[in-house]
Amino acid sequence: MPVRKVAVTLPEELFEIVERARAVEHRTRSEVIQEALRTHFGEAVYVPTEQERQLLVAALDEAGEHPAGDHDWAQVRAELHRER
Repeated sequence: MPVRKVAVTLPEELFEIVERARAVEHRTRSEVIQEALRTHFGEAVYVPTEQERQLLVAALDEAGEHPAGDHDWAQVRAELHRER
């Protein structure tokens, strides 16, 4: 699939959200922003359960306080599935 590179200017608070999500999920900025655009324009994407969302929010908060303590998203999801 052909790709195009674009420059996007973000307010500081949006940039920080992207950076935190990127760190926790071990993804690139492009991947995080692409998913946000797909969600905005209605393309089907994975929707986390309420429990997954709460763990992600907690992980994002922890990553902001302790960046070296990033969580692997696949590991978080695996732990959730073991708890069910």
